[in-house]
Amino acid sequence: MFCRKEILSYHIVMRFITVLLTFILLQSCENYYAKFYDESIKNSEIECVKVKDCSIFLAGKIVKALREEKIIVRDDCPYTLSVTSKFISQCTSPHAKSVGADFDGYLRFDLKKDGRLLYRIQMDWKGEFNDKRITSLIRKMKKDIRFKEGGASP
Repeated sequence: MFCRKEILSYHIVMRFITVLLTFILLQSCENYYAKFYDESIKNSEIECVKVKDCSIFLAGKIVKALREEKIIVRDDCPYTLSVTSKFISQCTSPHAKSVGADFDGYLRFDLKKDGRLLYRIQMDWKGEFNDKRITSLIRKMKKDIRFKEGGASP
């Protein structure tokens, strides 16, 4: 039989593991939402994208990450990657500040051609924003859509 001391040690270890796992999950909590608005894009190969609708600071990070993932970025491309972002820390609503939120921000990519929405992917996260979140969203998008692989584009 187990003695009281062994049972107590077991509970302490289990509690530590539970707290540790909860902490790890909350630190890297990300939710992805993707939707195809034009199913034919699944059978297409996207040759390039141009980035628009975001701050210069964020656009630079996104262009850099796209190029690192070997997606060609060109200003004259027929496909537009419209970027929408929200960082709850930027929120000025007194209600939002007092109640809090289930997430700390989101980043959304809308892939369009000739102004027509083809595909949307969004990531909500809890925790700090960093470049890894951009790369993570791009990699998820690459799993859904085929991009023509290219080197570093001008």
